[in-house]
Amino acid sequence: MPKWISRVGSTAAVGLLALSLTSCSAGGVFGSSPLDAVQVVAEPTTTAEPLEYNSVFSDMGSIHPTSMIGSQLELELDMWTEQKTHEWYPDSEKLFSFVINVYDQTVPAEAPFATKRLVYMSNLTVTATTTTTSGNVETPLVLNVDPVAVTLDPEALRSDYGLLITSPKGGFQLESNSIGTVAADTEGLSLDFAMTISSETAPGSGVYVTQPVHQLVPVAIFQRS
Repeated sequence: MPKWISRVGSTAAVGLLALSLTSCSAGGVFGSSPLDAVQVVAEPTTTAEPLEYNSVFSDMGSIHPTSMIGSQLELELDMWTEQKTHEWYPDSEKLFSFVINVYDQTVPAEAPFATKRLVYMSNLTVTATTTTTSGNVETPLVLNVDPVAVTLDPEALRSDYGLLITSPKGGFQLESNSIGTVAADTEGLSLDFAMTISSETAPGSGVYVTQPVHQLVPVAIFQRS
């Protein structure tokens, strides 16, 4: 089952924004190339039958990839679909939701929050890019959001660095994101979660390191039988 942010109340569905990516100046923003970022590709999840396109999703449509974004700082992306992933067809609506949290592993999970390093997220872009048998490439989703602006939690903690995502007091959740129709010969798509992350160097120090982070999630597209 997906993990839910403890501080987030009832969350309404958020519509997709068909926006183009724009370049940003250096310093606390996305890098100009994914090669400049921390990149992690999740390991495939074991399933009863191998999925096409090396999909990391289980048959029931959930995945929990993690990546280290600093010394003992673990970012976790909990993502789940609202259908079985075998029902992600080229002509169907494909819905997914996700939660992003960071865990400071230098102290136990039950340790006082003041002993944990604060981590903030200021930008999030989710881009879906397809793979087809014809070689044509589509981008059926470019979702570009400011986490501070779109969070529906009235008590969400924020600063000039963005929205707090350190667990258990922080986190970001976005529900019912839709990928529409893609080409009939689509074999799969890759979701690139690109984030601007600012991490405190020590608890209470107020000194932050800002970096772009990319989490890649491949998802298979199936043909109707």
